[in-house]
Amino acid sequence: MTPDPILTNGRVTTLDPSNPEAEAVAIVGGVIQAAGMERDVMPLAGPETKIVDLGNRRVIPGLNDSHTHLIRGGLFYNMELRWEGVSDVSVRGTD
Repeated sequence: MTPDPILTNGRVTTLDPSNPEAEAVAIVGGVIQAAGMERDVMPLAGPETKIVDLGNRRVIPGLNDSHTHLIRGGLFYNMELRWEGVSDVSVRGTD
């Protein structure tokens, strides 16, 4: 299976102690297939592979904080700041 896309010309933080930074990343089905030097990753490209030039920008792994504090949420639900229905968090004056 060929990657789509391949990210190139970047500074990729891998969080892998044996390979902490890469220049290119090949992704297949949303999963990283390879990360390393461009000369090692680019041969994986197929005719339909989208090549994304990162312009020497930094790429870091995604952060997903999906935890909750169930006890506190249950005890103080009505006292917590609620964001439901808020479409804009910009600060406005009280004219």
